[in-house]
Amino acid sequence: MIPLIVTNAKYPIKGIVTIKYLLCFALAALILPGCSDHTKTLQNKAAVKKLEELLDKKEYFRLETQFQLCAGKLDNKDRLYFKAFIDNAFNRNIECINDIDSLLKNDQLRTPDSARAVLKVLQTDSYFKSFQYAKAAKNDSSIVKDYAHTLPKEEIDDIKNDFIKAGALSGVPAQQTVIKRNVSIPWTKDKLGLIEIPLISHGQGFNGIFDTRANISSITQTYARKLGLHVLNATYNEGSGATGITFKTGIGVADSLLIGDIVVRNAVFQVMPDSILYIAPVKFQLNIIIGFPVIEQLQEVDLFKDGHMVIPSTPSKSGLRNLALDALDPVILLKSGNDSLSFYFDSGAVTTDLYSAYFERYKKLILKTAIKKKAEFGGAGGTQKKDVYILPEFNAMLGNEPAAMESVSILTKKIYPKERFYGNLGQDFMANFSELVFNFKYMYVKGVK
Repeated sequence: MIPLIVTNAKYPIKGIVTIKYLLCFALAALILPGCSDHTKTLQNKAAVKKLEELLDKKEYFRLETQFQLCAGKLDNKDRLYFKAFIDNAFNRNIECINDIDSLLKNDQLRTPDSARAVLKVLQTDSYFKSFQYAKAAKNDSSIVKDYAHTLPKEEIDDIKNDFIKAGALSGVPAQQTVIKRNVSIPWTKDKLGLIEIPLISHGQGFNGIFDTRANISSITQTYARKLGLHVLNATYNEGSGATGITFKTGIGVADSLLIGDIVVRNAVFQVMPDSILYIAPVKFQLNIIIGFPVIEQLQEVDLFKDGHMVIPSTPSKSGLRNLALDALDPVILLKSGNDSLSFYFDSGAVTTDLYSAYFERYKKLILKTAIKKKAEFGGAGGTQKKDVYILPEFNAMLGNEPAAMESVSILTKKIYPKERFYGNLGQDFMANFSELVFNFKYMYVKGVK
């Protein structure tokens, strides 16, 4: 301000003019900070609105990108809130837990009950995925006690069910996987066309289905006895992703499993009546399913079409960023036409299915090119017939590599009310590549032709 009040030979500023300028600048000094605060508030609200829309749709990849663009416009409370969801989705569970602790333990941030309840649920998921079962159970108990009035009844019922599982596992040590060198493991296909890998437990050899979308490994009661599992005193409800059918299951722990030279300690299994894993239409008994918690801890799997997979001792980095987690379900980002769409990744499914979100998005095209029929869907607990459209071919891009699936079923109704993704990618998707790499450390899937 000094240059404005000194005199100039040509344009002197003095007397009443000088006072006028001084008053104007004094007033500006009082007003501008308030304007700045108001602008920041508006920017924060606009940024939060965009992020909330993406989070509600479970658009995790776009959510992360948008968060990076507008993180500087967010206040500390909102920044931590969305960061927690992003850390959880990209398998940074310890960071997610810490984000939520920072948010909920800071009284000055004044997080409302509705947000606190959602964050506690998210934190429980990260506790469970990092094998901190006692903390997961404690969180579940706290949610039911403190937020039953905040969350929908069906969600509280699910949390009570999860509490049974986590509570039973509270005294179980964390799962540990020891990979000392690169390991090559043969794989074959069973009568249903599902990938099986060899396992050893207590000196006995078995085959187990390799299923990325099995939230927990599963086993029949007969094989639980054969493997010498410690069966815990707990029964809870579980559901099949393919059909939405729910059923009762128990839980047990294998103290040690060998997958090639890889040692997996304290692996958790759902222990099911043999009948639940019996596929009646083809008269075939499933016995052991190796699910996400074991597969994720391998960190990287290089699956080769010729019948072997390699688990490297050191996972490799990539510029790709196309793998996320929705709770315990892996999600892959594909390009389809001009769109980027998220799909479940399910090595335990023979074929790809497209969901109702895909039907609604491309309804006009589907009605022109697809054929309507009834199709049977099977999974743990039984089978169901559903109305579908059969699309002659579905084309997509994994990174820069094309993938084509033939005769793909399109569901017209949601399997679950909160379903958000566009489909479930099965082995017909995987068969497009001579090598498929899925990496849970750096969160990418890469196809090699």
